[in-house]
Amino acid sequence: MDKEPPTAFEDALERTGNGLYNMLLVLTCGLILLAIGVDLFGFGLVVAAACDLNITVSQKGILTSLPYVGILLVSFPWGYISDTRGRKFSLIVSVQVAFVLSCLASISTNWLFLALMKFFSVCFSCAANSATYTLVGESCIKRVRSKYMLLMTCLLILSPGIGAILTYPTLLLNFKSEIPLLGIHFTPWRLLIIVLAIPSGIGGIAICFFHESPKFLINSGRNDEAIEVLKSMHAINNRCSKESLQITSIYLEDAVATKQTSLFRAMYELSAPLFRPPMLWRTLQLFFIVAVVYFTNNSLLVWLPYVMNLVRMNLSQTNTTTGDICTLISMKQESITESTNTTIGTTNNVTPDICLGYIENNVIITLFTAQCIYAFLTFVISYLMKWRRTVLLSILCISTVSGALLSLMPEPISSVFLLMVFTCTNLGMGILASYFVDLYPTSCRGMVACLSIMVGRTSTFVGINVVGNLIFYHCHITFYMWSLLVFSSVVASWFLPPDKPVKH
Repeated sequence: MDKEPPTAFEDALERTGNGLYNMLLVLTCGLILLAIGVDLFGFGLVVAAACDLNITVSQKGILTSLPYVGILLVSFPWGYISDTRGRKFSLIVSVQVAFVLSCLASISTNWLFLALMKFFSVCFSCAANSATYTLVGESCIKRVRSKYMLLMTCLLILSPGIGAILTYPTLLLNFKSEIPLLGIHFTPWRLLIIVLAIPSGIGGIAICFFHESPKFLINSGRNDEAIEVLKSMHAINNRCSKESLQITSIYLEDAVATKQTSLFRAMYELSAPLFRPPMLWRTLQLFFIVAVVYFTNNSLLVWLPYVMNLVRMNLSQTNTTTGDICTLISMKQESITESTNTTIGTTNNVTPDICLGYIENNVIITLFTAQCIYAFLTFVISYLMKWRRTVLLSILCISTVSGALLSLMPEPISSVFLLMVFTCTNLGMGILASYFVDLYPTSCRGMVACLSIMVGRTSTFVGINVVGNLIFYHCHITFYMWSLLVFSSVVASWFLPPDKPVKH
């Protein structure tokens, strides 16, 4: 009897089908992405409410910036760990340790300890940004792969809104329990840290019940384990079928042999091919688009509550409904203070030096509504992945036009609406993640995904600390230049692979 020839990995994966295992894996990885988003974006709300630590304005700036610094420092090592130790291993270690460190932050005695715990917590949790997408991409058949990754992005986009929803009722609680050993009082903002970390704890436990990426196992020379994983996935996906997966051997077309070497040498060997032909152009192209997407959305997301407060304050102080949003947010601080004293009284005047200990309703409503809309649109886009290049181009074009027009609106409501539309670049995050999975070999896929997150967070850090301040002093020119930047990403996206291969 002739021996059965080896089966190509994609063919073997296709035979496992798409069923319960894949859906549960997507839900779990989506929960993990939601968890790290809730924890990261919710931390800004924690800092705003931590009144008993007496945090100054400059210290708040350090606290809110540190998580992004942590992401920049460790994205590279986590890419190495993901590509050498496994996607599942990276997720289990990173998410569970991040949960423990976040909980420890709740007993901070000063702002330095809080900063240190959050810094290390994010250093671990950020591994999930790329490992989740890679694990799903390598465990699901090609037909649904891109759609599943976009559905996960829906949850990531929704995370700031979920964080705001969890924050509001928690900070409304009124209790103060003394902890004599530490010399602190356990108050609602400390409970909030734990509440925001709970999704990470649940996700860290749930991922233990899933298999390692079969593609990673094959690329590591563990073919027997990979075959067992595929058989298990087939059995779960086809519970009503008595037919088992008949595979005796398997091979991977783009497998790359690995060897034992030092951390930095291995990291260099994994990342160097990304910046050499033939992948150099594609890497620079995708990294540039990622930088613009994060730069535009995340930077404005941080400043959005403050901008909306200025708009609401000015509209309530005057009866006029003329002027674009730049006219409203470029007000001098003296006029803001004067109008605040006139409309809501001197005792309620909100300045950066005053800690309120709660989050205003309009901030919660704005964050939640905006993120719900974006999550819904991302869900809709998940069914349009056959035209992903066209969709990405459309998203970036809409953002470009909105940014250019928002300063030309004759009244503030339409200008604010265009500001919200300008941040729609986040709808392209899932599409870009699918390109990183499809256009790179398995051996460096985890690395390129981690580096893309590193690029995105770097642009976010720059956007928060530079562009955010420019808006309040040179608003009109800032948005015009910003729109040109987004338009440049439209040009870069035009040269992505076509949605349907051209037939010759």
